[in-house]
Amino acid sequence: MVVVDNSNKYIQALVTDARVARLATIDFEEAKPHIVPVVFVFDGNSYYIPIDKKPKRENDPERLRRVRNIQENPNVALLIDEYSEDWSKLFFVMIQGKGSLIGKFSGYNYVKKVRSTELDGKPEQLHPHRQERDSSSSKSQYMLKNAQSLLLEKYPQYQKIGLGQLCIMIYPEKIFTWKMSSGQVG
Repeated sequence: MVVVDNSNKYIQALVTDARVARLATIDFEEAKPHIVPVVFVFDGNSYYIPIDKKPKRENDPERLRRVRNIQENPNVALLIDEYSEDWSKLFFVMIQGKGSLIGKFSGYNYVKKVRSTELDGKPEQLHPHRQERDSSSSKSQYMLKNAQSLLLEKYPQYQKIGLGQLCIMIYPEKIFTWKMSSGQVG
């Protein structure tokens, strides 16, 4: 496994400044990619995507395709990119990792367990979010409150529309970066 150091200041700046990303999950019914635009924050260890209140939907996060997909298959990708007419400013950062759900879900608090088959042969410490459903609700609530605090700081719009009580947490396993250099692609 190739893991790129998240401490790279250039990558950190791109990720911190980016306002939107694209979340890719695997459609569990058809085994096809499912991608949606999302807002996100990074806390230096994991990426957080809120499941906020949807104006056109009943407030049932379990109905969202991305939530159901992660429940069935935690493999996800997050693409953070920037387009500019000045192509010397083009870049992207793609994070591949494991997605989990944190917060209040189905009437109880939990951090969704990553399937053990997904972790075979991988060191336990690479997956700090791997916990049973009956894990301490205080840990789940702490993680949710931390994510919400970061999201409110980055997106003040949430002060008006509300964040909801569920977040997707992505633990990165591989990070790929690309930027235009010297006006040439590559």
